[in-house]
Amino acid sequence: MPSPSGSPGLPSLTGLRFLLAANVLTAHAFSGSALFSEKLQAALSIAAVPLATSAVSGFFVLSGFVLAWSHRPGDRPRSFWRRRFWKIYPNHALGWLMGALFFGVTTAPSPMAAGGGATVTGGVAELFLVKVWVPAQEVFNGFNDPSWSVCCEAFFYLLFPVLMSAARRLTGVGLRSAWLALAGVILVLPAVALELGGRAVPGWPLGLNTLWFGYVFPPVRLAEFLLGIVTARLVQVQSWPRLNAPTRIGALATVFAATPFVPRPYCLGAGYGVPLSLTIAALALRDIDGRSRLLARPAVVALGEASYALYILHFPLVMSARQAVGVNHRFAALNGVLFAVGLMAAAQALALLVHRRYERPLQARFARDTRAVPCARAEPGTTPFAGPGAGPGHPARTQ
Repeated sequence: MPSPSGSPGLPSLTGLRFLLAANVLTAHAFSGSALFSEKLQAALSIAAVPLATSAVSGFFVLSGFVLAWSHRPGDRPRSFWRRRFWKIYPNHALGWLMGALFFGVTTAPSPMAAGGGATVTGGVAELFLVKVWVPAQEVFNGFNDPSWSVCCEAFFYLLFPVLMSAARRLTGVGLRSAWLALAGVILVLPAVALELGGRAVPGWPLGLNTLWFGYVFPPVRLAEFLLGIVTARLVQVQSWPRLNAPTRIGALATVFAATPFVPRPYCLGAGYGVPLSLTIAALALRDIDGRSRLLARPAVVALGEASYALYILHFPLVMSARQAVGVNHRFAALNGVLFAVGLMAAAQALALLVHRRYERPLQARFARDTRAVPCARAEPGTTPFAGPGAGPGHPARTQ
């Protein structure tokens, strides 16, 4: 089944969403909840930061790519915003409510709660998706910490109709120039963040202003979203270079290997966006060519479709479980692993239930615009609008 734009569906990218969400879940379940001895916990924390932050960077690039890929010429901004609202806000509100209940009934904050707790101001700002605009940790953490990226996405969606209109005007040469410029901006912004400093942030060897600007400030993270849009357009107009697997894997591996040696702001995600865009484009091309692999399997696609629920709901669940066993309790290694794996399984089960019984029915009921939209026409030089790879993970479902 083709996507709304007529472009081939990309089930591998839906499967990739599951891998990215699972990375964040793994980092929080094993590291953020302080399960183990102090020495082991410190080692896990070092590994967890790039695991989680690279996944969020991947989400931003993937979001831009999928929205650009499935965009329909003539689609009204109001219709687009309506679909986006019913895609992200119901789960966001549910995660917010779970976090609010946690902080409302607990007297001692969980070690999962960044900054040691939350404030009413942060909670209200989070509910309205604006908490990331305030450079105060008690605000941009809010009740449900991972929702900061959803706040960034809300800003991206607001701008998307204009951004997409501009991207469609670029030729292959213009798109390649834009891609290189965005890659340069993404790599420079962490250096700018480093200069901002600010007071020390508990658990981070960074100043508050550096953390806020380099990690959660929407205009900074917009560059990764834009990179996704431009990458999708390059694939559509057949101007994307088909890089071999060693090149793609080597680029990503190099960035991860450099993590211990680069300034800390580069570990907040930006450095991973460029190599991840290579992977995203390669997976898209595999689907177009009919060479989809593991990520396009129905079971993985189903998990990918529930990945947003997993991402936005796991944090209050893990906080609550950690509080239930005692915030100061430390597990032996094997028991801690079993506890973390059990939490991950419970979070995944909850995500599948919420997606099928709450998220999907609301979208079906409210997200669709009944007004007719002009049929898309193929653009000269673009990828054919029908072909292999269409299936249950097509962009209509990632939208």
